[in-house]
Amino acid sequence: MRLRLPLRRPLPWRARGLTAMAAAAAVALLAGMLTGLQIRAAQAQERRDEIAAEEAAEAARIADERAQTARSLARDRLETLERGERLAAWAVASGKAQAALTAAEGVLAGSEGAVPDDAVRSALAAALDALRALLDAAPDDPSAQDATALAEATTAVVDASAAVTAAQAAWQAEQDAAAAAAAAAAARARESRSGAGADCGGSGISEPSTGGAALHTSVPAEDGDGSNGRMPRSAMTALGWCTDSLGNQQWLRTDAAQAMVRLNDAFRAQFGENIAIDLSYRSYEDQVRARELYGGLAARPGTSNHGLGTAVDTWEWAAYDFGSERYAWLVANGPAYGWHNPAASEPGNPEYWHFEYRG
Repeated sequence: MRLRLPLRRPLPWRARGLTAMAAAAAVALLAGMLTGLQIRAAQAQERRDEIAAEEAAEAARIADERAQTARSLARDRLETLERGERLAAWAVASGKAQAALTAAEGVLAGSEGAVPDDAVRSALAAALDALRALLDAAPDDPSAQDATALAEATTAVVDASAAVTAAQAAWQAEQDAAAAAAAAAAARARESRSGAGADCGGSGISEPSTGGAALHTSVPAEDGDGSNGRMPRSAMTALGWCTDSLGNQQWLRTDAAQAMVRLNDAFRAQFGENIAIDLSYRSYEDQVRARELYGGLAARPGTSNHGLGTAVDTWEWAAYDFGSERYAWLVANGPAYGWHNPAASEPGNPEYWHFEYRG
């Protein structure tokens, strides 16, 4: 048996329109919903991108700050290290400067009056002033240039001090040489004396001779022209005591000889002995020999009082030395007879034995 289905009645056109509209609305609604979902998804992604960008920027900022902090710390450490090095360099330079300053001040003080030319001491004083100025103005944070300037000033002081030391050594060498020459001359003078006769001074005051090259009293020539060392015998008179080892008498110009005889008479009355005369007249040739023997202690040939017959030398005995009784008596009484001792009025003159006739 066949079933028969009821036939569908076609919808009226108005119903069909509503259905289409409902379907369109549903589609539109669905499309709207999809669009909204897409928009929200895009907005969410955009926000996520923004957050990621912010986080990346913050991370970059933090990294930059950390990098800046690290650089700052590195700079601080470097500056601290460099400052420490500068301070250490200054400390070394300052220590050397102080040592040089102290040593040079001692050299300057010890060289006063002991250098041939004081210009070297003036240069050292100026170098010391410059070094003191740098030390007094020491900066809290000295630079490498400050340390270099201090080192250069120290070197200047050391060099100037060495120049003063060398000059002082040269001066001292000159002094020592002069003293040695004087001592040698004095020794030669002592050695040149050959001994006094019994009528020359007292037996208790004479001193033994050490021998050596002798210098004797000269005998005036008959034909002397009257110049120094060329006195004619006619103008001279021989004394009556203290003949030398060659048998030469002591010769003086006549007026000087007469005054010496009177002085000797007074001396004998005081001491009971003759004045111990070692040398008197000296020819030009013997003046040359004396200069060779005694150097600067002897007068330049042609200028000696001995060459005019107006000077005598006593024996270089302690009895006639500075401060002795005989020396004091001759200095005090000799001028009354025209005889003077230059050493008595010239500080530093060592010739206690030399007397000159001045009339």
